[in-house]
Amino acid sequence: MRATLIRRFGLNRAVVFSVLLKGWQSLSGLLGLILIGRYFAPEVQGYYYTFASLVALQSFVELGLYIVVSNVASHEWARLRVGADGHIEGDPVALSRLVSLGRFVFKWYAWAALAFFLIAGSGGYWFLERAQASAIDWRAPWILHMAFSAVLLWCMPFLSLLEGCNQFALVARFRILMAVAGSLGFWAAIVAGANLWAAPVLSAVSAIACIYYLAVTQRKFFLPFFERPTHGGMNWRRQILPMQWRLALQGVVSYLVFSLLTPVMFHYHGSVVAGQMGMTMQLVMAVQSIASIWVLTKVPRFGVLVAQGDFGRLDVEWRSATFLSVLMMVGGGALLVGSLYLLTVMQVAGVDRVLPPLAFVLLTVGALFSVGSQSLAIYLRAHKREVLMRAGLVSGVLMGFLVWQLGARYGPMGASASYMFVMSCVAFPMALHVWHVSRRDWHGTAATLHDDPSDA
Repeated sequence: MRATLIRRFGLNRAVVFSVLLKGWQSLSGLLGLILIGRYFAPEVQGYYYTFASLVALQSFVELGLYIVVSNVASHEWARLRVGADGHIEGDPVALSRLVSLGRFVFKWYAWAALAFFLIAGSGGYWFLERAQASAIDWRAPWILHMAFSAVLLWCMPFLSLLEGCNQFALVARFRILMAVAGSLGFWAAIVAGANLWAAPVLSAVSAIACIYYLAVTQRKFFLPFFERPTHGGMNWRRQILPMQWRLALQGVVSYLVFSLLTPVMFHYHGSVVAGQMGMTMQLVMAVQSIASIWVLTKVPRFGVLVAQGDFGRLDVEWRSATFLSVLMMVGGGALLVGSLYLLTVMQVAGVDRVLPPLAFVLLTVGALFSVGSQSLAIYLRAHKREVLMRAGLVSGVLMGFLVWQLGARYGPMGASASYMFVMSCVAFPMALHVWHVSRRDWHGTAATLHDDPSDA
C-alpha cells in the first residue's frame, strides 16, 4: 500500500526534500508577509518588492547557463557516480568532460556576478533615485543587498552542477537549511525595526551558508575541478553555445514575463501599489514553485533517459510528473484565491496589502499555464536542445509591451490581465506546438508508440 502511494504520487527523496523546502518557503513567506504588513510602512513594502524585482536583472548577465549546466552534466553523469568516500568515480572521459564544463561555468559566473553588481546595481540605484522619496533609507541597503546577491549568483552554477549530477536530494536538503537560516535572520531584522536593511540580511545569510556548503560539505565532490581535464573536454562553441544563446534571450524574456510587473507599478503608480503587486506575485509564485517540484526534480532523470535512448520511459515519467504538477497548481491556486476572497469578505485587517481577488484569479490562471509551459521546456531541454527561443521571444516581448502599456493605463488589473492573456493564449500554445513537432522529429517512430495518455 505504501509503495503504491509513493509510486502514484511520484515520491522520492528529491521530491520529498523539495516539497519540504517549498513548504517551508511558503510558510516562512506567509509569516514574512505578515511581518512585512505589520512592521513595514506601505511605502517601505513597495521598495522591498521593487528590490526583489530589480535583483532579477541577473538574468541579463548569467545568460541562462545554469539550465545548460544541469542538462549537459546529466548526460555525462550517466557514466559516473559518487563513491562511498564522496569522490566522483566512473568513466575517466566522462569525468574529464564534466570537469571541463564545471571549470568553464565557474569562470563565466565569476565575471557575470561582477557585471551584475556593477551594471544592475548602478542601474537599480538610478531607477530608485528617480522616486525622490528621501524619507526612506534605501541606498546603503540596496548596495549591500546587490553585493551579497552577486555572491549568490556566483554560487548558482555549483548547485546546478550538483543537481545535474543527480544530487538533487542533497541540494534540496541544503536549500532547506539555507532557507531556514535566511528566514530567521530576515524575521529578526524586521522585528528589530531594520526596515529595508532586512533585505541585505537575508541575502548575506544565504550567501554565507552557500559558500560554507560548497567549500566544506561538498569539498570532496569538487576537488577534481581544481585540476585541468586530462581526457578531453567540452567544446563551448559546439556543445554549449547553441543551447545557451537561445536560453540567454529567454532569460531576458523571463524578466519581462515575471519581474516587470512590480517595477512598472512602482514607476507609474507609486511604491504602495508596487508593494501590493509584489506581495501578490510572491504568493502566486509560491504556489507555482511548489507545483513545479514534481517536474523540476526529474531533470537529471530525464537527461539520463535521453542519453540511454529510452524515450518510452521518458514519456511515461514526464507525463506522470506533469500531471501531478498541474494538479497541485490547480488545487493550490483554488485554495489561495478562496482564502483571499474569504478574508476580503470578512474585511480582515491587512488584506488591502495585496491586490483584489479578481487580480489574484488572473495571475493564478496565468501561473497555471506557466507550469504547463515549464514542463514542456524541461522535456525538450533534456535532449540538450533549446527550440523554444521563438516562442519565448514572442511571448516575452508581447508581455513586456502589454504590461507596460496596460499597467501604466489601468494599473494592477491591466498588468494582471496582460500576464494571463500572454501565458494562456500565446506562450503555452506556442510551446505545445513546438513540443509536439520536436518530439515527433527527434524520436521518430518511437514517438508514435507512446502517444496513449494512459501510459502515464
